[in-house]
Amino acid sequence: MKQLFEKVWFKHVALVAVIILVWQLGALGLRNKAKSIGNEILLPIKHNSCIQKRGIITWSEIDENQKKKIVNVFNRIENLKEKHKKGFLEFYPYYFASSALLLILSSISLVIIFLTLQNGIKEANQYLKTTFFTMAALTSFYSISPLVFKVEANITSNLNKYIAYDKLQEEIYGYAITQKQLSNPKDEISFNDFQIYISKKMIELNSIDTQFDLDAITVRDHKLNN
Repeated sequence: MKQLFEKVWFKHVALVAVIILVWQLGALGLRNKAKSIGNEILLPIKHNSCIQKRGIITWSEIDENQKKKIVNVFNRIENLKEKHKKGFLEFYPYYFASSALLLILSSISLVIIFLTLQNGIKEANQYLKTTFFTMAALTSFYSISPLVFKVEANITSNLNKYIAYDKLQEEIYGYAITQKQLSNPKDEISFNDFQIYISKKMIELNSIDTQFDLDAITVRDHKLNN
């Protein structure tokens, strides 16, 4: 076993493994931090929805049967909001961590390049070279993977849907309290027509917003000239 530890190739493999482990732990920490930040950003909206629901139950003057129906729709929309909240909190931490690690990796790689050029590539320390190639591979991963998983687009899409559903809940709350449609408050609207309006909006918004782009990984064919 001691002979194995003393082999040069084993030392290089161990160095690569340690670097990857450290960066994965760093990525995990950054993702957890970003998820906490994302939850804090959306928490006031969640609280506002709870206040609206209590307001509908407490202050609405529509009859009890209509109130039950409107609370049911409100709850369904809340579930759909949660779906997009989970989507946002899945992609946002990944984007946050990838961006932060890419910045750190690029900075370290530049320092390693500078140290390597000081003595020349051939004379550079072998472990320094291994560190540089590992960093280069990690840099490629963290720069390409967000493009493949279309992280930025998925964040925007899920967040926009979350806000759109929240606005829909605001309309339901407004109608329950005033019996008027907030988007057109001058005209009276019957309960059934309002229900149809909300249902159509829900159908328009309902989707699973997860996109991928495998074309982000470009593979070029190299042909040998005879």
